[in-house]
Amino acid sequence: MKSSVTGLAQWKTRQWVLAITALLLLTLTPLVWIQWQQFQVMQNLSTHQVDSLTWQAYQLERETARLSYAVHITTHEHPDLAAPVDADELLQRYEVFLSRIKLIEDLPRRNLLDNTTAFREAMREIKVFNAYADPLFADATTLVAEPARLRDLSRRVEALSPYLAELTREATRAASRFMDERNRQLHDQSLLVIALAAVQTTALLVFVVVLVRHVRWQQRQYARLQELSHEVSRAKDAAEAANHGKSVFLANMSHEIRTPFQGVLGMLNLLDDTPLSGQQRDYVQTARDSAQHLLGVLNDILDVSTMESGTLRLSVAPTQLREVAQDVEGLMRAPAREKGLSLNVSVDESLPSWVMADATRLRQILFNLIGNAIKFTNAGSITAEIGRWKGEPDGVTIVVRDTGIGMDEETLSQLFTRFYQADNSLRRRVGGTGLGLEISRNLARMMGGDIAVTSAPGHGSAFTVTLRLAQTQAPNAKCTHQDSPSRTRRLKVLVAEDHPINLKYMNILLDQMGHDAVFCENGQEALELLKRQMFDAVLLDYHMPVLDGLATAQAIRAMPSPVNEIKIVLVTADVVNDTRKRALEVGVNAFTSKPLQMADLRRALEECGLTEPLGDAGSHPSTPDLPRHFTSGPGGASTMAPSMDPISPALLNGNWHEGLGSETSDLIDSESYTEILAMMPSDVHAELLGTLFAKPEGTVHALIDALARNDRTEVEHQAHRLKGSAMLMGFRAIVAVAARVEKLASEEGTVLPEAELTHDIQVAADSTQDAIKGFNLHPTD
Repeated sequence: MKSSVTGLAQWKTRQWVLAITALLLLTLTPLVWIQWQQFQVMQNLSTHQVDSLTWQAYQLERETARLSYAVHITTHEHPDLAAPVDADELLQRYEVFLSRIKLIEDLPRRNLLDNTTAFREAMREIKVFNAYADPLFADATTLVAEPARLRDLSRRVEALSPYLAELTREATRAASRFMDERNRQLHDQSLLVIALAAVQTTALLVFVVVLVRHVRWQQRQYARLQELSHEVSRAKDAAEAANHGKSVFLANMSHEIRTPFQGVLGMLNLLDDTPLSGQQRDYVQTARDSAQHLLGVLNDILDVSTMESGTLRLSVAPTQLREVAQDVEGLMRAPAREKGLSLNVSVDESLPSWVMADATRLRQILFNLIGNAIKFTNAGSITAEIGRWKGEPDGVTIVVRDTGIGMDEETLSQLFTRFYQADNSLRRRVGGTGLGLEISRNLARMMGGDIAVTSAPGHGSAFTVTLRLAQTQAPNAKCTHQDSPSRTRRLKVLVAEDHPINLKYMNILLDQMGHDAVFCENGQEALELLKRQMFDAVLLDYHMPVLDGLATAQAIRAMPSPVNEIKIVLVTADVVNDTRKRALEVGVNAFTSKPLQMADLRRALEECGLTEPLGDAGSHPSTPDLPRHFTSGPGGASTMAPSMDPISPALLNGNWHEGLGSETSDLIDSESYTEILAMMPSDVHAELLGTLFAKPEGTVHALIDALARNDRTEVEHQAHRLKGSAMLMGFRAIVAVAARVEKLASEEGTVLPEAELTHDIQVAADSTQDAIKGFNLHPTD
């Protein structure tokens, strides 16, 4: 009953709306048409500038008089009138006269004069005069020296005056006629507008009562909508609070894990440089591979929101299933052995040797499932069987079984819920964030499958992963050589960077890599150089004056071929999630982060196909699909994260008494700084330090001066420059305070605490310079 009444009310409302709309259309359509006609009339007046007829005719007449006067006094017959003009002045006056003729001929509404006798006669006489005068003014110097010709020219100019005067009067009359006609049109249309407005007013009065009732109904609806809006706002606030909590959790976890993790990687690298037996070196390599994979998994956990948005992309390539299984088994056997568990990973012989898959993501699924099995199994065994998915030609199944504690039905129903912990006390003992299973299921679904689980308390669990992995051929093996220069050609690289320290550093870096470099300070200069020279690659800083890195990349892709096909590498310290996504959209080929290191730049050039991988020659490369500086970002892309150790919250917040310890590691990232020391001569190193710390032109003092002047724009610019240079050198404390200053300067409405910030900058600079003295700059000197 209620629904039928509501439907009837809505039907009546629609009928009234249609009736009112029809009436309004009936009365407003003619009114709109008339208004449009009036607009056209006014536009016609504005566009064609009828009043310029009179003005231009008058100007022509006036310039003719000036020309006549100039010729007259040049004849030298009346020295008391004025000083004779020279040839240039006379020629200039004639050219002005000609320009006025041109303006008359090009008038928008010259048609109002074309059929008048005054116009035709005036233009005829002007042409006759021009035919006579043009040859004379071709040599104005000779003309001034010939009084006879000047007198004749003066008579001819004076003869034009009556015709031009009549032309001026005729132009005035034509403009007047035109305006009278338009005024009559506007008058008639105004009367029509008044009549239609009266009809419209009468019609609207008829519907006043209906409109009042309708407004009252709308007010009731508005009250209901307000209530709903408040409910939506409260729900939105709750959702934002939950999202903020998630972000805080991920940020805290990042700092807590990365700090010890950096030490693990550093110690492994140092251990690898010591004399080791073959077995020991194998252990170290296995540990490094495991650490690199752990870093990749950590990055995925920190950016789990990209999976949530559905924009993560898989890096599909030919992958050997048995090799992946052996890698995972080798890495997981040690933790299983520590708990006294047996681990067996098997691959069905009927499976193809090579499939198209993202090897990193496939390992990640296996690591998560086997790792969870080890955590929750105290005795017994763990098996992982990789076999065929029945009924699917390209189907692969992974079944991971354990003899652990098992799960009840309630736990199984919430198992893939983010951050869910089945047993808080047990989770505290074994660790875990509650994200691994959700990530693994999302990855499996991206590979065309899913994850299912069966379990019972006390009887272990079985996780079954289904994937669609197309069979493929083994990739062609690349020829490798032990002599690295033979595998890397010399490149010509264009570098766009706005800071002198970064320019010097990149120059040394590219020179040591055996490449030629050309430098410029902004994107606009880079575009100009690309128009004149050919390069193999372009290195663009993200933040540059005039034209930044993304805008420059977009402009390069818009240039004609073959310049638009050049390889572009973006160099940045930004960690914004969508940086790489936006860069890919404008045509960037590869990425590397600040502080820029040789391995990172070499890897970026390899990704562009400009150099060959170094393989085992001289160093131990990182896992190719887990770059050291990349973290998963939106769209499956990667964003750049600095390679320095995480900076403590105390430093970031400016709490120097708490955050600035006596340890050098609090001030300088030793890995980045040592690499810089090793690659550059002592004089260049001293020059770079002077660029930062020297008075008064050093970046540190430039920033302090900008703070003293309270120039927010300059403070933000200098803080950004200081942050980039300090990050390149590995000066962690300066990076922290510069980032804090830049953030405060960029926030509108905030007051810059000049004294506090100046103190923090000075303390960071002084402490860093003291710490630098503890490094052995060039032990070989």
